[in-house]
Amino acid sequence: MKPFLKILSTLFFLSAPAVAQVTINYTEDGATVNVPETVKGVVHSVTGTNVIIFSSNTTDELTYSVSGTCSDGSLSIRGSYKFTLELNGINLTNNHGGAAIYENCGKRVAVVIKEGTVNTLSDAATNTQKAALYFGGHPEFEGGGTLNVSGKARHAIVSKEYMELKANTGTINILEAVSDGIHCGKGKVNNEHNYFKMKGGTVNIANVGGDGIDADDFGTIHIKNGTLNISVGDDSKALKADSILNISGGDINIYAKGADSDALRANYAVNISGGDIDIVLGGDGTKGIKSKCETASTVNNGGNMNISGGNISILALGNNFTDATGDVSKCVGASIDGNLNLTAGELHITTMGDEAKDLAVKGTETIADGTVFTTQSPWKVNPYDYLYDMTAYCIVKQNATTLDNYTNKAIGAFLGDQCIGIAIFDNNTYGTMHLYSNTATTDEPLTFRLYDYDTGNTYELTATEDVTFTSDANYGSPSEPIILTYRLNYPGDANCDGQVDISDVVTVVNYVLSGSASDNTSFDHQNADMNEDGNIDISDVVSIVNMILNN
Repeated sequence: MKPFLKILSTLFFLSAPAVAQVTINYTEDGATVNVPETVKGVVHSVTGTNVIIFSSNTTDELTYSVSGTCSDGSLSIRGSYKFTLELNGINLTNNHGGAAIYENCGKRVAVVIKEGTVNTLSDAATNTQKAALYFGGHPEFEGGGTLNVSGKARHAIVSKEYMELKANTGTINILEAVSDGIHCGKGKVNNEHNYFKMKGGTVNIANVGGDGIDADDFGTIHIKNGTLNISVGDDSKALKADSILNISGGDINIYAKGADSDALRANYAVNISGGDIDIVLGGDGTKGIKSKCETASTVNNGGNMNISGGNISILALGNNFTDATGDVSKCVGASIDGNLNLTAGELHITTMGDEAKDLAVKGTETIADGTVFTTQSPWKVNPYDYLYDMTAYCIVKQNATTLDNYTNKAIGAFLGDQCIGIAIFDNNTYGTMHLYSNTATTDEPLTFRLYDYDTGNTYELTATEDVTFTSDANYGSPSEPIILTYRLNYPGDANCDGQVDISDVVTVVNYVLSGSASDNTSFDHQNADMNEDGNIDISDVVSIVNMILNN
């Protein structure tokens, strides 16, 4: 750095005012508030363990740093100017009424979860407040610490306007909520001030009675990065946008375990341009992606699902659901009131059982690029029922011929009579089978079966090697998969091309003369052994010729 720049830099830091920080510390016996003399316009009151802070400051952004432990206390921050809320190892429960932390400035609140701290906030079931952590403005979360929130009266976290997670956000755990885990409140028509935006961090949401994340009243949801894990129960949505749901990145894992629930729900459009999305539908009548066309209640009418990137995997396990009026709804991988537009990316939908459905599109399906893979299985395997998993790569041969079309076939792995994995064939080269168990290792070899939807028949498969379950193990590889074989007895079809003709005569004659099949010809010994004496000789050639002559 040049000398005069060093001087300017030094003068700047010498003249820059220190950050104005108000500290609030809780104990079981009370709370203390420290307001530095340099901070103007801040008054506070402390009643036992309940703290109220009012700021008339409209020029300086203040920082309120909260710490300590209290099993029955509260913090209320009031004013009309933006500020920073630093969560610095606070464990606060409000057991007597209201939120644990409440603010109503109506402006931007920078919520810093201080690095290395664990912060826990909760309210009580006997209260009537909207949330354990309530923002009348719009919070922007950052900082690498951990925040745990329990909403025992209604929601866990409420933002009256928008809520944003910065790229450097740590972990937010919604441990429980009577209603929504995260709820973004009042919005306006054609106004995106009401939204949930995630640029980073990890959010875990479980044990909620309502939706996981709800951008209500014309609200939108934007997932750009980070990790999102959500589990929801009956009649709930994991991600619910009252207008538009945009996903451009991140790692999203959703378990819709309750009946008549949705994993991704938008009342105008679902737009996916990136990210890895893994959805398991365990409840009856559940929908993996629901792009709904509402009437005048939302920002616009639509119902389209637009996929221009990303990798979406949906496992549909549920059966039909009958509501109190007698209406029946199916468990569907993607239910689209409008159009499906796919220009890039991959959509994988696996349906299990007799009643689940892969796609239901009321409009048009336009697949310009990208791929839609659908797989059926008569057996059900719920990954969330197990503790351990492993992977096997496989191909399937019918007699000596490798299958290249699995559209109407299902391949399952079994431990005894229990199905513990399904093979997914997204290409003709190999299939990937994820296997599950509640025991880390097993001594009993797995068995494999193939179900043919065209014939309704089930066939036992023989593996080229014994496969036992071992947590985190890989059997085979994409380049050298395990070979699973089943037999169909087609007498005379020596070259396994599905018909009996002169080429089979040539194949058997060559075998008799040379003692082996041609290098470029599949040969099935059982099909060629017409008289079933265990030998391939001229009598078998004669039998095949007679079969051809007699049709």
